[in-house]
Amino acid sequence: MSPVGQATLEALARAYLDRQPWFQVTSGGAPPSEISLVSAELLREEPPSLSRLVLSCAGRSFSLFAGWRPATDVAEALHERESAIFGSAVSNDKSVFVYDALADDILAVELLARATKQKVRASRVREVTTLASHASLVYDERYFMKCYRVLEPGTRPEIELLEGLDSVGFNAMLSPIAFWQEDGVDLALVREFLPSALEGRLLAMTSLRDLLARASGYDTRGTVGVQEPEFDPDRVAGSAGGDLASEMRRLGAMAARLHLALDEAFESRRLEPDELAASLGPFGEAGGGVPVPDALAGIRPGEAGAEIRLHGDFHLRRVMRSETGWVLAGFGDDPLYGSPMAFTSIPAQRGSPAEDLADMSFSIALVAQDALGQRAPAEVDAASRLAEAWTRRNQEAFLQGYAQAPGIGALVPLGVLRQLVGALVAERVADYEATLSFV
Repeated sequence: MSPVGQATLEALARAYLDRQPWFQVTSGGAPPSEISLVSAELLREEPPSLSRLVLSCAGRSFSLFAGWRPATDVAEALHERESAIFGSAVSNDKSVFVYDALADDILAVELLARATKQKVRASRVREVTTLASHASLVYDERYFMKCYRVLEPGTRPEIELLEGLDSVGFNAMLSPIAFWQEDGVDLALVREFLPSALEGRLLAMTSLRDLLARASGYDTRGTVGVQEPEFDPDRVAGSAGGDLASEMRRLGAMAARLHLALDEAFESRRLEPDELAASLGPFGEAGGGVPVPDALAGIRPGEAGAEIRLHGDFHLRRVMRSETGWVLAGFGDDPLYGSPMAFTSIPAQRGSPAEDLADMSFSIALVAQDALGQRAPAEVDAASRLAEAWTRRNQEAFLQGYAQAPGIGALVPLGVLRQLVGALVAERVADYEATLSFV
């Protein structure tokens, strides 16, 4: 039993959860009256006090770390993060404020030590703002901790993948340091943090800004004075100072290493041509002019690649360019929105590696459309053609880097790789456009 009574903690946690957008989504908008406190484990009694709460609502379990201090100490401890406060209570006959412990630097540092079984300690911590249901914290600019607020039974797919990849020596990722699990449920993940690494989407946007800035020099007829009589978007895209093609080839090579490691770490099976064709659904005609089923007809049994454990949410926000090369920054594992690219994720996390390649290829196209939306109306014609050329160039470079990796032909039929990815990208485009039609 905690110094703050369980009935009080339950009432305060109910009110706090009801104010959280992530809880409204994951609980289906359930009213606070349906939230019940399952357990309250006291982790630290001396001020600031700390308790781990497990709550239940709408068939789901939720985790909160509650801290409390004397009312006079709360403002300084929370650094003006009043939204973290649950409410007031009485502890050992003293007035206290109960709050989200992750907003308290002292308690957040203690939670890191607990998550790593005292192997890692830190002196500084900062919160990373996120729309996801989990909380993200960075310690000493060296460690990153993700605290899961929505609990899932068994090992989470993200942790399963990290453990599997680490076991076979795959090092092109932010290395896992510790997994915190209690009662068979994952509470937190701790991994390394690289402050100098740049998210893939930001790198792509930088490249696009450099390229699309050239659109202002072209009029709507595609001419730019006597010195540049013909507008060739592909040539301009290739000569831009921020050209990203070489980096996309390196990213493709990393993706191939990832798939080979997934093949080694998890059970795989060989695919047959008819299975691969069936996975394309109505989009089998999209593939650079050659219907994919026709292209697969020439593949002999056993040469259609493999069904492997996939990344399942492979896009530009999931990768970072570090000083040593491209690294994986995470996996789509949030039950709140599924993923910022939820329309690209496949229901089952197994399939042809072409699924992951299509996710990345589609994200390359999507970031180009986002950049295009920032241009002035007078530049739209030229900028659109430049954005399309940039997309083609970088999608092709990505697939080139992938296809050139030694041994990757055992996992995908390289002779029809572009047709396969083209068909799967068409599927993602259709899903995305359908999603936008409801917004």
